[in-house]
Amino acid sequence: MEHFPYINRLWFGEYFDYENNGPDFFLTEVSGIPFGLMGEMLQDGGNPWRGMVYGMTNRLPYQKSGPQALWKAWDDFGIKESEMIGYWVAGNPVKVDRKDILATSYKKKGKWMVSLASWAAEDLSVHLQLDWKKLGIDPKRATIHAPAIDEFQPERHFKIDEPIPVQKNKGWLLIIE
Repeated sequence: MEHFPYINRLWFGEYFDYENNGPDFFLTEVSGIPFGLMGEMLQDGGNPWRGMVYGMTNRLPYQKSGPQALWKAWDDFGIKESEMIGYWVAGNPVKVDRKDILATSYKKKGKWMVSLASWAAEDLSVHLQLDWKKLGIDPKRATIHAPAIDEFQPERHFKIDEPIPVQKNKGWLLIIE
């Protein structure tokens, strides 16, 4: 741990079960969040939707599919200039109406990137619960857009009050502005 101030991401180990362990496992065993660092997922890239809730991607160059498409989405959004607000933070202005689908927000002025990840046992739909005042966005002019990200999600636009379909063990990366 004395070396943690000198590194920028962690790799805690291999063969984590990315499909059958809950959010607490991801937060405490896989992510580097308790140490203020990014974690990396191995074993065929982990689960990229769940990883995004913790600011994690898979590691280069060990998987068939690398994280470059997600990194590009991060760059397009401007994640370096954002503040991460995890689902575990009481003041997160983006929540969903289910306990088995979680939302982590990445905040920029007038623009938010929201990562949704499912731990539900089946495909289902959720409604976003948005605190527009905290978001600093006018709901009458707001848009919700899922950018196309190779091997992660197709491009899609959602209406403000539209249910968002979430596949089992997957999720979305949404831009709200």
